[in-house]
Amino acid sequence: IPLPLFDTTPDPLAAQAQSGLVDGWADARWRFGPLAVTPKIELRNLGWDTNVFNEAKDPKQDVTATLAAPIDWWLRFGRGRLHGVNTFEGVYFSKYIDQRGFNQRHDLTLLVPLNRVQPYVGGTYFSTNDRPGFEINARIRHRETGANAGVVIRVASRLALDVNARQTTFRYEKDAELGSSYAALFDRRSETYGAQLRYRLTSLTTVTLQADSLKERYTQARERNHDGFRILPGVELGRHALITGWARVGYRRLNSIDPAMPDFSGLVADSELSYVFRGSARAALGFSRDILFSYWVDQPFYVQSGVTGSLTRQVAGPWDVQARVSWYTLDYQQAEVPGAGAAAGRSDRYNSWGGGVGYRV
Repeated sequence: IPLPLFDTTPDPLAAQAQSGLVDGWADARWRFGPLAVTPKIELRNLGWDTNVFNEAKDPKQDVTATLAAPIDWWLRFGRGRLHGVNTFEGVYFSKYIDQRGFNQRHDLTLLVPLNRVQPYVGGTYFSTNDRPGFEINARIRHRETGANAGVVIRVASRLALDVNARQTTFRYEKDAELGSSYAALFDRRSETYGAQLRYRLTSLTTVTLQADSLKERYTQARERNHDGFRILPGVELGRHALITGWARVGYRRLNSIDPAMPDFSGLVADSELSYVFRGSARAALGFSRDILFSYWVDQPFYVQSGVTGSLTRQVAGPWDVQARVSWYTLDYQQAEVPGAGAAAGRSDRYNSWGGGVGYRV
């Protein structure tokens, strides 16, 4: 299963909190005066796709490859720091040309590190021709544009507070072949206001507490408009710790504006932890649970819960092998639409497993 270019449900508050606290200029690969750059080339996917369109009958096969070029750069001027991440990706299919695509993402953040206060402001642009999630099989061109601002306050030597706001606009193109307007269902504007406390417990462990409110307004499907909030305690473990990664588990509340639409309150989570044992094997385990909005009008959103795992083992010199598996459940929430009662309680499953061989150049 080829991995998506970017997470379609990113956590902007956590990302901004991390970028707002770190000046990565000194860690860059190349430096030219005030400019520091780390370019990369990544072969993210190369192989044979046995079901290009995810069809139940008569699946189509093709050779596919994905090549990406991310560029991470910093620019220093006076007290200011300008941080940019530009990623370009090409997706290739040999036979089915309409499945090819060019994806890009650009993030730009201006930081001003002062003594105890660090304000920042930034913007993002994201364009991809990919599946929006597990529910939709078609590759759809969609774009996201966003702006954010905030301030990081160093309350104490180990305690920092990040207060921030973000606005994101989502735009989808109409699928000409299917005749379905995804724009009518998914075009929207999202506004997030929140704060995150970060306490450095040890040099390898940081405890976090994130709280934010969310307001989403749809361009056409206004019955989907909703407000809400979430509270997420968590922990982040440094790359030199025995167990590395992060884990956040908390509570989310969603209040639909339309009384016919369902509400939600319950557990949400996001975690990715890994452990290296005997210096030659790495085990990774992830868990996630959150709300995603659906294609179906009478079932406007679903709760997606998933578990992922992988095991990578070095076998000889630079060679390694990997096994991976994932299980996802999509629990749909029913709206009060006449004649839709028969579909209540729908639950879809998405499972995948695979393996790979790696060579460390």
